Amino acid sequence: MGGIDSLLVEFEEQSATLTAFARARIRRASGGTLLVGAGDSYAAAMAGFFASNGRCIAMDPYSLAAAPEVARGLEVYFISASGRTASNVSAARKVKGIAKVTGAITAVEGSTLAGIVDRVIPLPMEYRPRKVGILSFSLSLLAVLRLAGRDASPDFRRALANARKDARSPGIGGGTTYILGNSTGYAVALYTGAKIYEVLGAKAQAELLEEFSHLELFSLTKHDQVCIFSCFDPGGMAKKLAGTLGESGYSARVIPSRGNTFVERLFHSVFVGQLFVLETASKRGLSEPRFAGSAQRLRASDSMIY
Repeated sequence: MGGIDSLLVEFEEQSATLTAFARARIRRASGGTLLVGAGDSYAAAMAGFFASNGRCIAMDPYSLAAAPEVARGLEVYFISASGRTASNVSAARKVKGIAKVTGAITAVEGSTLAGIVDRVIPLPMEYRPRKVGILSFSLSLLAVLRLAGRDASPDFRRALANARKDARSPGIGGGTTYILGNSTGYAVALYTGAKIYEVLGAKAQAELLEEFSHLELFSLTKHDQVCIFSCFDPGGMAKKLAGTLGESGYSARVIPSRGNTFVERLFHSVFVGQLFVLETASKRGLSEPRFAGSAQRLRASDSMIY
């Protein structure tokens, strides 16, 4: 299981792997393609929905297993680094023969899931169980963006360097950290919230930028923090919300949008989320992610996921 120091090394080294993987041959998915994943992979699927301008559809695997007819005549890609998530395996079996084509984005080509589907997009990494998804998420996201038809040849090194400038912690820990984003930025918020749960064991909640002011804002306390990704925010709502909350004595900050292309802006935001969680863990003296020290929760999680 990766400790915090090894995860920080993995974070720093991922730009080279992503640059190489961006040259892999991955054909554009057809309209109506289902992108299916759970946890981090659901965030990647959601990014694919927005990145494809709605041409691809994000789904949770258990929902697809409950209604496999949704996949009739469509391409379906399951996103799973391990290739052994029970709901993905079940859904893949149920849509086999219903879907036009099934595929898997996975790091384990010999996995159960890979053996069920028609085609595999292999992630160039060694999968290790119970490791926080840093490189695995970034690679899965890149594969999804290629399926969505996005140009995936940005300057990953520049995106990572800019993330170092912007990764000041939003003050995670006192109350609930609300992570907000619009459009594809919401997918980044989902992923960042997941890393706060896993690594820091802290309370977090991801929400769409517009929806926050209709919902969670009414339960916001002075102990909470609001972190807003401003990428894909055409109306400048992030700045307006942070200013309004700040004037009322609440803690809010905006993550700036940096990059020359859609994909570079997206990865800059992903890298910021990864880094401020890992650096917060390091500053708190954590030697390993919080979830690694919770045997009961791990048993419960494993029994549900696998």
